[in-house]
Amino acid sequence: MTNSNGRPTGLYQLIVARMAGLSAAAFLGISTAYPHDAMRPELNTWFKSLKNKAGEACCDTGDGHHAEAEWDMAKGGYRVLLKHPHRPTEPGQWFDVPYSVVIDEPNLSGIAMVWWAPSYDSRDGSMTPLWRCFIPGPGG
Repeated sequence: MTNSNGRPTGLYQLIVARMAGLSAAAFLGISTAYPHDAMRPELNTWFKSLKNKAGEACCDTGDGHHAEAEWDMAKGGYRVLLKHPHRPTEPGQWFDVPYSVVIDEPNLSGIAMVWWAPSYDSRDGSMTPLWRCFIPGPGG
């Protein structure tokens, strides 16, 4: 589809731009993230059974992430290092994990994990986590 000057029309450019965008998204791996090792399917049922202290399910297979976590002795709770999803080159920030989302049962995966979603301040773009669940790793 070209005009009289041999240049692509607006509709053609729009179609090509959208196809390029979708291809880039697929290439970059923007998809559902699975929080556990796909080579260990025996853990699927266990992950789906996890609930926080309010009885809310942790795992919907899309937002569980391996976590760098530590016990904060001064506060008597866990801290997790989270990165701003829209600023991946910036260093992460440590956040205190609310006790209400800590899972106290043994961690069958052996890796500390957190289920959360970002919330953004409209004034400065800062991020705070909306917590769903956290399970400490070995020794946690």
